[in-house]
Amino acid sequence: MKNLSRKETEKKTIAKYHDQIVFDLKRGFLQFITLLIINQGPKYAYEIKAEILKITMGGFDIDRNNLYKKLRALERDGILNSHMEPSTRGAQRKYYTLTSLGKTLLERNEALLYPLMKSLRGHFAEALVE
Repeated sequence: MKNLSRKETEKKTIAKYHDQIVFDLKRGFLQFITLLIINQGPKYAYEIKAEILKITMGGFDIDRNNLYKKLRALERDGILNSHMEPSTRGAQRKYYTLTSLGKTLLERNEALLYPLMKSLRGHFAEALVE
């Protein structure tokens, strides 16, 4: 019985740390990918969500309400600007663009993440060959 309790404790510990890593990765990745998507041109929330799903092949998703919260926070902090445009289907849409501060943030994130991803990819490719 003691063994089962230890295994359950280990299982919970693994789940706890795994869930935390996934949460942190998603939060940072979703913010980064959102800025990349908006940098391609003005986008509205549905386009951003659809592009995230496409890019990640459904692996990372963001709840619509959380996306709107994130977009409002980025706008409030001067990372994004928004403007309304009429839609051919339904209500007006709020389009987001990067501010100069947003572009600076994106450049810094790219400068950090691209070399890191390249290094990780190279390291793990070498490890797989061994």
